Amino acid sequence: MKNHVTVKANKVAKFREEYHLTPKDNNLRSHTMVLNGIPLKLTNEGDIPIMGPVYNNVRSPIYIDPLSIAFIVYPNFDAPACARH
Repeated sequence: MKNHVTVKANKVAKFREEYHLTPKDNNLRSHTMVLNGIPLKLTNEGDIPIMGPVYNNVRSPIYIDPLSIAFIVYPNFDAPACARH
């Protein structure tokens, strides 16, 4: 199903950025979260790790695993309804 939003997004960017957060081993009581398959933990220096996205074609379906949270970013997305007036 196409609408104004998907048509506009497809003209601007070829890929979307996806960030999928899941508990380690799908254990809801886990103390470790996993971002796009990589466990999130501080670096040896105590810094926050690099949190890179997975890139997928904007025309491909979005799949979200059970027990997860996903953040989907459409670069250069133009949504006039969200603009301040």
